[in-house]
Amino acid sequence: MNLRYIDSPKIPTANRLLRRFLLPTLSVLFVGGAFLAAASANAQDVSQPAVLSLDQAVQLTLEKHPQLGVFLHRREAYQGLAEQVGVSERPNISLSVEDFAGSGDQNGFDSAQSTLAISWVSQGARINSRVQSARVAASQVDVQQEIKALDLSAQTARLFIQTLVEKQRLTLAQQAVQQARNTVADIKRRVDAGKSPEFEHLQAEVEFAQRELEAEDLQHDLSSLRYQLSAQWEDTQQGDKQRDFRLEGALFKMPVINNTEQQFNQLKKNPALALLATQQRIVQSEMELARIEARPQWQFSVGARRYEATDDFAMVAGVSVPLGNDRRSAGKIRSLHAKQAAYGSESEALRRQLDTQLYLLLQEIKHSQHVIESLQERIIPALNNAQAQATRAYETGQLDYQQWTAILHKKLGAQQTLLSAFEAIHLQHIELQRLTGTTLTF
Repeated sequence: MNLRYIDSPKIPTANRLLRRFLLPTLSVLFVGGAFLAAASANAQDVSQPAVLSLDQAVQLTLEKHPQLGVFLHRREAYQGLAEQVGVSERPNISLSVEDFAGSGDQNGFDSAQSTLAISWVSQGARINSRVQSARVAASQVDVQQEIKALDLSAQTARLFIQTLVEKQRLTLAQQAVQQARNTVADIKRRVDAGKSPEFEHLQAEVEFAQRELEAEDLQHDLSSLRYQLSAQWEDTQQGDKQRDFRLEGALFKMPVINNTEQQFNQLKKNPALALLATQQRIVQSEMELARIEARPQWQFSVGARRYEATDDFAMVAGVSVPLGNDRRSAGKIRSLHAKQAAYGSESEALRRQLDTQLYLLLQEIKHSQHVIESLQERIIPALNNAQAQATRAYETGQLDYQQWTAILHKKLGAQQTLLSAFEAIHLQHIELQRLTGTTLTF
């Protein structure tokens, strides 16, 4: 960035005060991320706060945010369910005794027949279908985790950028305080020399007090943002030591935006769409399971029979097949068909909504780019010239205090607008990456 666009506002006795107070601080104001650069190597020691980049902040969030731990337990629950549905019913053992304790030849136990048999239900297809259905249902946990991780990463990135911006706003406010302090001192000398009326000094005092209040407000806002940012990965009950870090990032660098066609192609990979597709597959597997459950279950048995009268043994075997069609699953299958169709409609509606959001977001990014270019190339350079001319006119008595300070305020306002424009485009870029499901970069 060209530093001539953001040089310091001149004040009365401009050459002396400009060199003494303002140029050393404002000369680095809009160099990308320079206000976060590390101190001199000779001044570094173990007590200095750690430097934190956006990548590091996002990684800490993904590693330590408690909401992501929920999915580990959900995955374990589905694994337990898959194990459970994979267990078949236990076989039954039966013992029956016939032809005893009757009359005549059947009196007593001499003519009895004893049968010991084992029976089981054929469940191979049902078990396989149940296990497959449980595994398909479990696959949604991974997609849900991806969505939550992307949302938390975007939230961390937004807080990171807002903290960077608020720190820069505080820097601007502190420089405005210094400018107002110098103005008060200079006007006091002019009043003492009879060159300016007393009310101008009073106005300058009010301006100085207001600038101090603005800086104090920004200090509180910055503290709150740092607290919110550190809460993404740390327990906030552990105290301020957990928030002892310096942020590092190229705040005043334009993000690289892919062309529109690439963005819309990438949008198809949005994890919310993937989740709806997974839910449709889950319903499909539930329908297949319902159809298999509706099939008749064949029950087999085999055993041995003893004849007490002859002291002989014989094998027995049997099969049991239900008659007719099982209509108990018909209503469930119909309900699942409707549920699957609903997911399909929801997916199409979401796709159109995401297309619209993406288009509007790309338009907002174009507007932010235009604002930044206009401020850097036209507005701020013009205000620099106007400020220099206004300062000379004020010192020669051709411009009153109100007109002169209005130019200074307009210059400061343009710097703040430029800062807000960079904040907007970075936040829009973060939302663009979240929307298209890509890796967050800054």
